[in-house]
Amino acid sequence: MSKSTPEIDRFDDRLSRVYDPKGDKARLYDEWANTYDQDLLGDLGYVAHSEVGAIFAELITDTSTAVLDVACGTGLAGRFLRERGYEQIDGVDFSEGMLDLVRSRRIYQKTWQHDFTKPASIDKLYQALICVGLFSYNVPMISDMHNVVNCVEPGGLCVISVNGAAWAELEFKPQVYQEADDHGFTINVIRKTGYIRNENIDARVLVVQRNL
Repeated sequence: MSKSTPEIDRFDDRLSRVYDPKGDKARLYDEWANTYDQDLLGDLGYVAHSEVGAIFAELITDTSTAVLDVACGTGLAGRFLRERGYEQIDGVDFSEGMLDLVRSRRIYQKTWQHDFTKPASIDKLYQALICVGLFSYNVPMISDMHNVVNCVEPGGLCVISVNGAAWAELEFKPQVYQEADDHGFTINVIRKTGYIRNENIDARVLVVQRNL
């Protein structure tokens, strides 16, 4: 399979649209916000929020940790952590439609909008970070991962999922190690988990530590 022409049309139409590198991802997520939870959890068998959240809770056991939920969407991962006692959680997403919805759910202390193809400007770095669903076929790319990792303080852990189908088809493994070498972070482990079960899509979960 060509790296330049991934066969995204084999997936459910809702996924194919947001996976399409030519699509306006922010607009598509804005339009999807109101039915997103039902579509993913009810129709598509989405489990990434709980599987990645469980890894995060296994590694970062101090529930007073200041956490950033990157690509927070409708708050599925944030709610998973809140239910396990984490209270100092902020959420960031690039879709204003998703942020408008999640603000009414009172999951996060603070929410903000950002496009992680660019560096984030924040007043205080976080102690840990969870990122579910950001890295796939569309932007941001693996070469933008440092923009996510740089939101935590040196020594901080990031638990980051990557769409497993994109991981295989676009040959992401050497790219993530190059990104780590170039930008001063370490990939401690890569774990394979579930992601969207009804589409037979798994995930790779990277446990990343910022060094610099």
